[in-house]
Amino acid sequence: MRRRPPAARLTRALLASPLLASLALTAGLLLAAPAQAGIDDYQLGQGLELGPINLAGYSSVTAALPDQGHKSLAIDDLSLFISGHVTSLVNPFVEAELTGLDLTRWGGDGDRHRDGYVVLERVYNDIYLPDGFTLRAGKMLAPVGEWNQIHAAPLVLSTVRPAVTYRNFSEYATGLSVLYADPAAALPDIQVYWQPAEELSARPDSIVDNRYRLVQGAHVSVPLALLDKVGLSFQRSVDDQGTEQHLYGLDGHYTVDRLTLQGEWTYSTLSGPGTRTRSREWGGFLSPSYALDDQWSVYGWYEIYSGRLQDAAAQDLLGGVAYRPHPAMVFKLEYVQNVGGRPVNPTGLFASWSVLF
Repeated sequence: MRRRPPAARLTRALLASPLLASLALTAGLLLAAPAQAGIDDYQLGQGLELGPINLAGYSSVTAALPDQGHKSLAIDDLSLFISGHVTSLVNPFVEAELTGLDLTRWGGDGDRHRDGYVVLERVYNDIYLPDGFTLRAGKMLAPVGEWNQIHAAPLVLSTVRPAVTYRNFSEYATGLSVLYADPAAALPDIQVYWQPAEELSARPDSIVDNRYRLVQGAHVSVPLALLDKVGLSFQRSVDDQGTEQHLYGLDGHYTVDRLTLQGEWTYSTLSGPGTRTRSREWGGFLSPSYALDDQWSVYGWYEIYSGRLQDAAAQDLLGGVAYRPHPAMVFKLEYVQNVGGRPVNPTGLFASWSVLF
């Protein structure tokens, strides 16, 4: 069967999805507005201020060249943020994205091109309460570790995501959350959240490992310096097979001059029905990165991950280089090597070009 060119697949996806069409139209207006409307104060990476509304987002094009299987050049993310600060009671936030759209794909064993998915990442409203408290209602990112909360491609360390930052917990919570941020920045930040039922606008089965319901948890972030911190996470959830999971996590971020160390660790107990080879799930990664100057940096990470279906822990090493011609733009080139167990991330070369707009 003849394959449609990337532009044709993107057009078909736009016509098939009103949400995606709205996302693309808004992103186009956002990029065009500074030039057409003469908005002189627009800065790349800061979004576009339209009264109480801010339009922002990011894009990421990735090249995946694993040693085995298919290879691809894809729009990994085209994301739009719409946030409003109207009153202390009305502060909406919406994030929608197009993900997994192959521009070209080759190799592998009969794998078809991915036509992309439209995902509603977040939709919630914040109510600002006195003394540093915020009440949040809607669909939000679950605060397990640091990576999942940052998650945007231009802001995270590498193109390839360590398994422990997403595979073994619910990345989202649909319900209520209470956040505390000390106005004096002396006490820990705290977030407690509760999802009473299913996830709102859940992602397709083809891009998730597990679905979760009845999610509840907390995250405590202890500041060490201006950018440095240590975080503690807890999450209880039930997956779609009825397995009950209790997860405990630790994350940290520490900088010494040009060297930054960061990492995350999680440990989960599993009980009840469901398919698994073990009743414990655990993993962690540790990453150093070093800024050569304001534009160039080198980085790497080592990860060990033992999932509920794995007979042996997977171990991966990654090394890469990043180039930032602008604070809101980054090009990353990296190589992943599996050194033990059944791979979670395949061995191979990966690259990305990401822009925060």
